[in-house]
Amino acid sequence: MDENMFISYNYIGEIAGLIMAGLILMLFLYTKPKKTYVFKYIFGGIIISIAAILIQISIVHVANNPDLYFNRYLFMGQLLIFLILYNGILYCIFSYVNMMSIVRRAQRKEFIMMYALLSVVYIAGVIIEIAARHFYSFEVDGIDISHFVKYYSGAGIVCAVICFNATLSNRLNVARVIWHAVIVCVPIEICFLLFQMLSIDKFHSIFMAMSYVPVFALGYVLFHSNPYDDLTGSQNEYGLMSYVDKYIGKRKFYVSYIDLKYPNVESFGNNVDDIFMKAVSICRAVEAIKPRVTMFRVAENRFIAVIRVDDYQKFLSVINNIRGVLDGARADMSVPINYVMISGEAYPELETSTKCRQYFQYISRRFKNQNSSHFYVTKPSDFDEFIEEYDIAVTLEDIRNRLDLDDERVVVYAQPIYSVETGNFKAAEALTRLRLGEKLISPDRFIPIAEESGTIHAITCIVLNKVCKAIVEFDEFYDFDAISINVSSREISHKNAYYDLMEIIERYDFNVSRIRFEITESAMFENYEMANENMNSLTKAGIHFYLDDFGTGYSSFERVMNCPVKTIKFDKTLLYKSIDDERMDDIMTYMIEVFKKNGFITLVEGVEDEAQSQYSMERGFDYIQGYLYAKPEPLEEMKKYFDRKNKF
Repeated sequence: MDENMFISYNYIGEIAGLIMAGLILMLFLYTKPKKTYVFKYIFGGIIISIAAILIQISIVHVANNPDLYFNRYLFMGQLLIFLILYNGILYCIFSYVNMMSIVRRAQRKEFIMMYALLSVVYIAGVIIEIAARHFYSFEVDGIDISHFVKYYSGAGIVCAVICFNATLSNRLNVARVIWHAVIVCVPIEICFLLFQMLSIDKFHSIFMAMSYVPVFALGYVLFHSNPYDDLTGSQNEYGLMSYVDKYIGKRKFYVSYIDLKYPNVESFGNNVDDIFMKAVSICRAVEAIKPRVTMFRVAENRFIAVIRVDDYQKFLSVINNIRGVLDGARADMSVPINYVMISGEAYPELETSTKCRQYFQYISRRFKNQNSSHFYVTKPSDFDEFIEEYDIAVTLEDIRNRLDLDDERVVVYAQPIYSVETGNFKAAEALTRLRLGEKLISPDRFIPIAEESGTIHAITCIVLNKVCKAIVEFDEFYDFDAISINVSSREISHKNAYYDLMEIIERYDFNVSRIRFEITESAMFENYEMANENMNSLTKAGIHFYLDDFGTGYSSFERVMNCPVKTIKFDKTLLYKSIDDERMDDIMTYMIEVFKKNGFITLVEGVEDEAQSQYSMERGFDYIQGYLYAKPEPLEEMKKYFDRKNKF
């Protein structure tokens, strides 16, 4: 038979699909894409696609040259392998589309069972077709594999319809971009597959790879791509996450956190681009450093350099070279800059990219408000401090999420307050400790973290609840005036503060005046109007306010006197300065006189020796608080400081 009379299948579409799949695989391996929950399906799909396309090309090549390559058993094996691989491709697409929904992830087992059932039907059809020898046939003009192509094209259509229906029924639980991608791409996919089925007999063209490879390509572009910045040559934070998550704990590497501090942009006028070009020049110079340094841009002017060395001396050499680049850029006065550069090992205990970045940012905060450049190499003690802070933050988040008002991790201490007039202890200040395993963390360590993370209100509510319980217990047997609680400026400035605090207090049966709140001067500047409104409402309910740490802020006499506070609590630094400085002594004496004349109660804290105590009494303070009189103890120990009531 003349060779020109044989059927010749065109597989240019398969070649195009293979090239596209190869490019995507290269991008996966080179750009470190975002490895989300569904990443495994798209990555696995590309690998299977490449294998399937190669098998498909070999099938077409045999069909086009039967006299040279055809062997019945080998050819049937090729067909069977392709059909199995194609089923794997459909599974990856099916799972990728459906697992985009968090609801579907919860139903993952049911979806696997459903696909397993579909696979059984698919494989059963394959067995029947093989037994009937329908997948291919020898015709007078060559090998006809059109039925084979139609079979798996039909399977692709079934998968596309099921995916579309699953997304349609789950419309409210998928992101809009996913929904739009499905409603646009699935109908196109179905039309494409129908065209393949209908055209194979006439045109003898096979382009099935172009029905599934673009699906994975689209998924990569939309949800996983992490291209390099074309000017700086840096990857973004997702590239950093991918790298760190892959290698931390498995390979030793070091990190340099670089924060470039530029002058006021407005001062550059039309030369603002010079600022960006400065960053570009820095990146170029850092790239040239050997051993290799990889730059990641995590914010506009913040970069993280990953240094892949396992020797500490090499690491020091590299970071000194980077420092030289930064100092050189700093010396260029055309665009003056400062920088903060924090360098150190990415310890295996950091575990994740997020924790790793938090570690270096935690150290960089030490230099946050300084206007000079800083170069710092981390020490083991920095890591220990960070781990404690990280554990504190995680614990605080958990406390807020649980909001158990009896949470044992929030421990309440108290310090008695001495009454100069009666000569005994009539009040106490509640002080909070955080239990972290076997350790008790002091408030100066965890309160700033709680305020920054927005968990401070949960702590206050728990402390208030525990203090209320103690007041109910003390009230029957002991003579005391009140126990005070610190309330942060952010809380007292919040519109719901009054209702949240009163809701807890009203659970207990005692005189509301037993509770007192301490606020700092900063509370009056956070949101003065809202803070004043809440304080007035709480005062009307019977709660007495202290103005804490007076003398450390910027309050004027007028603003203080217009605030609904009854007690002015002088900070210890003001006391110490007044003892050593006559001018400060005159100011202190004058302030006490003015406050007392206007009906305020005065209290001084931080009294630690007899000289300070004598000075405080001579200046006329009503109450004294300090270690000389009593140290903080667990709240229940206040019983030994308060006088017992005489019931006879």
